[in-house]
Amino acid sequence: MSRYLPITDFRARRKVLVRRDFAIAEKPQPRPADFIDEKVWRSIVTLPDDVAIRTSNHHGKTLAQLDALNSAWIFSMRMPPYREKMSPVMLDAHDEMQAAIYNCLTGYYRFSAGGMRNVMELVAIGCWAEVCGKKKEFRDWQKGKLQLGLGTACDGLIAGAASLESHLKATVNDTLFSHKDPAAKGIMAQGGWVRRIFSALSEFVHSRPNYTDSHFRKSNGPIYVKSAFNHVAWIHFETIAIAYVLVLIARPKVRVSPAIRALFADSNRVRSRVTRAAFMHLS
Repeated sequence: MSRYLPITDFRARRKVLVRRDFAIAEKPQPRPADFIDEKVWRSIVTLPDDVAIRTSNHHGKTLAQLDALNSAWIFSMRMPPYREKMSPVMLDAHDEMQAAIYNCLTGYYRFSAGGMRNVMELVAIGCWAEVCGKKKEFRDWQKGKLQLGLGTACDGLIAGAASLESHLKATVNDTLFSHKDPAAKGIMAQGGWVRRIFSALSEFVHSRPNYTDSHFRKSNGPIYVKSAFNHVAWIHFETIAIAYVLVLIARPKVRVSPAIRALFADSNRVRSRVTRAAFMHLS
């Protein structure tokens, strides 16, 4: 039988924003016009609420780190030099990050991983447009007149970030953007790290076997699974690290916040040598 949290637990009560909390609020909010039935409310939120409490009981440090990185991302977006192509994609990527953290908190692990795939693709497109001078293509993409994806961005950045790619190949025998090469030996045969991790994240988006929520939790509804949370949290850290490398490629003079430096210094959060090597070279 479900029970209420004790009122002494700060998570026991919900907060709502008032008008002065918003930067832009032109009109007072209307009074409730179609109030939800209690049974419907409980049906929708009880399981995710339960997972959120259990997750935050055991992963406070990780959640704090993810929240700090979200704040650092917005800080970097606002820092000069301002770029026409990077700021819009960084803002959209931040929305994806926030939703992905909340999905991870509430047990929707597949959706959380899929959101991080969107982060990587958005930032890669902005980086490609900025570095390769694709102003018209970027505007057409924003207007829905042109389809762009991570593959196009990586293709352009092979040349657009050629010096970085050469450095990575020489120092860690890996790259970020290279094509698959069946003739190559080892990991290089599978293409650059950005392409590899994007391909892995795509498995979640398409709900392929072993990448669904039901596979993670063996349940038909959200439940807390420690191993699933830890895995998806690592996906967050690794993807944010890659996305930040892309930001540095497009914005070489951006000031790096302490939260971002702490992320790259932690090999448990950023496990890929190529991502850390790229950050060290660019920063």
